[in-house]
Amino acid sequence: MYHLKCIECDKKYSKTDVVYTCECGGLLDVIYDYESIGFDMDEIKDVPPSVWKYKKLLPIEREPVSIREGGTPLYKCDRLAEKIGIKELYVKHEGLNPTGSFKDRGMTVGVSKSLELGMKTVACASTGNTSASLAIYGAKAGIPAVVLLPEGKVALGKVAQALMHGGKVLSIRGNFDDALVLVRKLCDEEKFYLLNSVNPYRLEGQK
Repeated sequence: MYHLKCIECDKKYSKTDVVYTCECGGLLDVIYDYESIGFDMDEIKDVPPSVWKYKKLLPIEREPVSIREGGTPLYKCDRLAEKIGIKELYVKHEGLNPTGSFKDRGMTVGVSKSLELGMKTVACASTGNTSASLAIYGAKAGIPAVVLLPEGKVALGKVAQALMHGGKVLSIRGNFDDALVLVRKLCDEEKFYLLNSVNPYRLEGQK
């Protein structure tokens, strides 16, 4: 139904491979065989909007780890549209996701994929939103979540969310890039599942 392909060199990877980027360093894309999916809009027309309304179009073959993310409202902004000279403008209120961030859209898919691949621990580097989202979805899945944070450069409210939901939060000396290098090494050595945006299954564009 789908596989991974490097956007730089076109190398393909199986859906069962635990891989984040190509061996050439390129990012990976999820390539679907749409003809085999058999998606019918009529089947879901009465289903309330959410990420998992479109489950057939997502690369997950198990019951998802979900906390009713997605389906956030649109607000029409007529005065702002007039001010910037366009016909219509809508603003989507992503603050109504479980942790108050659009990151929940990708994390519900990523944590679901971690279980499908048989991973036992999830991890990320973060300065805020991703840490909260990883922790709450890890808690929902019943697996440990490890977060590396750059010292003194984090959103305290989001760190509080991560801690409240049982995340193991580690502060490192350095910036976000340093934290990402360290967490990738940690995931390789300890067989944790990396859920930063380099992961091709951290899909964050769902409705």
